[in-house]
Amino acid sequence: MNSEERSSAAGTGPRARASAWGILVGPAFLGLAAWLHLGNPPAEIPRQEPMRVDTRRLTTEPRRKPSELHDGRPLIFVNSFLRHCSECHNFPLSEVQIRNRQQHGHIVLEHGINDACHNCHDLSNMDQLILRGGRSIPYADVPELCRTCHGPTFQDWQRGIHGRVNGYWDATRGEQHHLRCVECHDPHRPRHPAMDPLVPLPGPNTLRMGDPRWRAGESHEGPEEDPLRRVTVQSREEDR
Repeated sequence: MNSEERSSAAGTGPRARASAWGILVGPAFLGLAAWLHLGNPPAEIPRQEPMRVDTRRLTTEPRRKPSELHDGRPLIFVNSFLRHCSECHNFPLSEVQIRNRQQHGHIVLEHGINDACHNCHDLSNMDQLILRGGRSIPYADVPELCRTCHGPTFQDWQRGIHGRVNGYWDATRGEQHHLRCVECHDPHRPRHPAMDPLVPLPGPNTLRMGDPRWRAGESHEGPEEDPLRRVTVQSREEDR
């Protein structure tokens, strides 16, 4: 019997020592876990009240509902009936007749230097709009008319900077719907009336960002310690 065989038989060889260390590793890890659990105070995770959001800021409905379109022609209420413009305006109108109108008294024209109906409406066909060159377009294409005077705003509208875009943020994943000009602006008085002030939607707030009152300037105590960290030394000193 050689020396290695004699050491194994006596329980002092490499295999025996490795087996002994393996038996000790398990209890050592259990003891370390117990020390970490019992020796550190539990973390106090701050719980904030849920934010209440005004549903008016989440709606996708247009601010204004223009006249309903049927077959591309507008429908308006006249004597409690829905009618097309051409049902009453079935003859060409002149500028004199427009300026001295007897109907549509509720319409107030405040559109800058655009102070005549025939600048936008086709007087020979009141179911259509008219461009500068004399070409008629349907009411559904009203942005084409608005762009003739508001070119930069029209370009911003196309890019989604001006107005509202509903649908997918990523246009490759689905449709995007740009609200038309008249779904926000009254074409006769395009300036927006005053709106109720809306508080901005709440920003991101995570535990590592500290006290939100300090970030908003409501508290001058400065940022607190990261609530996810357990300061064992300080807590032990306080316990003494």
